[in-house]
Amino acid sequence: MIDDLLNGLLSANLAAAAAIGVVALLRRPVRRRFGAKAAYRLWIVPVLAAAGALVPAEPGEGAAAELMLTTADAAGTVLKTAADAGVDPALWLAALWAAGAVAAAGLLAWRQGRYVRMLGTLTPLPERPHLLVSQFSTAGPALVGALRPRLILPADFEGRFDPAEQAVIIAHEEAHLRAGDPLINAVAAAVQCLAWFNPAVHLGARLLRIDQELACDAAVLAARPGVQRLYAETLLKSQLADQPLPLGCHWPTSAQHPLKERIAMLKSPSPAFGRRLAGLALVGGLSAAAACAAWAAAPAEPQLITAPDWISRPSGSDLATLYPAAAKAKGEAGKGMIECRITAEGTLNACTVVKEEPLEAGFGPATVALADKFRMAPLSKDGVATAGGKIRIPVLWRAPGAK
Repeated sequence: MIDDLLNGLLSANLAAAAAIGVVALLRRPVRRRFGAKAAYRLWIVPVLAAAGALVPAEPGEGAAAELMLTTADAAGTVLKTAADAGVDPALWLAALWAAGAVAAAGLLAWRQGRYVRMLGTLTPLPERPHLLVSQFSTAGPALVGALRPRLILPADFEGRFDPAEQAVIIAHEEAHLRAGDPLINAVAAAVQCLAWFNPAVHLGARLLRIDQELACDAAVLAARPGVQRLYAETLLKSQLADQPLPLGCHWPTSAQHPLKERIAMLKSPSPAFGRRLAGLALVGGLSAAAACAAWAAAPAEPQLITAPDWISRPSGSDLATLYPAAAKAKGEAGKGMIECRITAEGTLNACTVVKEEPLEAGFGPATVALADKFRMAPLSKDGVATAGGKIRIPVLWRAPGAK
């Protein structure tokens, strides 16, 4: 179970990282050609690539599949080295990942809480009760929250901005709301917590927020032709506290989003309907291709070998040498069962404990340590030795002196 979790995590992150790299290269040319919304929609590609990597597949071929298998084999070598040292590597890696995810989620919650506390008391506008005014002028305009986001305005909103400026700012935040951006940002934040160790995911989340703002700007300008100058001046006039808002959307400062890029985009004409349609088709095609490529490249579930052709197996002296010291002192017998991958040479690696009796007596790690004493005739495909199978090996550990 733990091995399946770690393998799925590895495959999904490799596929997502590759897709994020592709999207990072394509987002600007796609924006120029097909519009900001098409560039924003590109971020579905890494999601589908990661999902495709988790779907069971037939063994892949080619460079991508070879990279997946090579990475898995390297990880297996590390796991076996740790197992030889008497630890359960899969359990420790799973615990490390879980601890990192919990820590990242805790940091996310702390940042969100700090921003919410910064709002102070919220007061509805008399003429527009769905708009809430913060106690302070350093927070907002912003949509705060994910499932039920609230539109928060700074205390000096009506004094700082004239009615026309107020209208475009509110239109911007409402465009975020209609697009479901607060929920999208919450999902992105959750993925960052789960993939805290993957720098590509954090880069992708940052670029997604930039493309989200540009798409929102484009939506407002499409609904309000002729306000480009007003919109640009309002962007330049806005000032916000430099506080991150993980769950929500806000009218951002240049420190958090490239203001120059946003203003430059305002000068670009909106793409014609045909181009927008072509951009949607491009995103759909790339999404399908990414999902299929990740599915095809992911290592398939190895075949379980039940009748191996053994070339060599551990001797009695091997078992005596590796017998757990604590169990040996008590004259205690036990059992261990391991599951290993089979290399093209017929050796075993990436071994993990499936069962041990009695628990925590040391027979599981001792059985893993025996793995390098096993060798079998390698599997073959079209007459060529190949890796990829797996095997379960039970070992009966007899008490010292027993017959």
